[in-house]
Amino acid sequence: MESLEKIRELFPIVQNRVFLNHAAQSPLPKPVADAVHKYVEDYVNFGFSSLEEEDYGKALFARLIGAKKEEIALVENTSLGLNIAANVLRYPPGSKVVTTDLEYPSVVYPWLRKSLGAKVHYAKNVDGKILLEEVEKAVDDKTVAVVVSHVEYVNGFRNDLRALSQIAHEHGAYLIVDAIQSAGAIKIDVKRDDVDFLATACYKWLLSPPGAGYLYVKEELIKNFEPPFVGWASVKQEIFETLDFWDI
Repeated sequence: MESLEKIRELFPIVQNRVFLNHAAQSPLPKPVADAVHKYVEDYVNFGFSSLEEEDYGKALFARLIGAKKEEIALVENTSLGLNIAANVLRYPPGSKVVTTDLEYPSVVYPWLRKSLGAKVHYAKNVDGKILLEEVEKAVDDKTVAVVVSHVEYVNGFRNDLRALSQIAHEHGAYLIVDAIQSAGAIKIDVKRDDVDFLATACYKWLLSPPGAGYLYVKEELIKNFEPPFVGWASVKQEIFETLDFWDI
């Protein structure tokens, strides 16, 4: 196991600052900065980089949250992941989405769109805590989703994902989680907690530059939904390669 001093050497910022909490974007550790520089230099000099691979860290992120690689998609940021989740769900008349009054706007805004037709209900915090009984009172059989941050940005309160998933699933609703404040800092186990969707960017505790993130979708749900965005990478490579565009 690396000593604390060896770990500190990987973070040049500590030579100039007392680094307690990045709160927004993490300072880059040296291995990440070196990889970014190598990627750019490779493209400048060779037009490709040996750092490129099809996995793009999905297997590592899957292991981090207790998922399978096949359950992980690449996204640009948490907001995109949450918007994908919001737009694959179905909203019958009278549908409801339950969230909390501590949430970052990105957690709430996707469900406020009029085209979804869902009513957003805010479980009120009590002294900075989201009480399970308040969520239980809010969730009913018309609830499509319970949407929360794993760790609330405003005060660091950690929601009980397992308890929230039980409440949601008892009413046929999905649990959708913003994990940007927790992924890389505290243990996440999406199987133990029975999470349906989880989204995060990597620029906080996962120590990446902006523009990289992951979306987890529970395996048994993947075939139930139609992706809102599709492109050439949406199909298996062998299918793409057999298309004869001159016959289209």
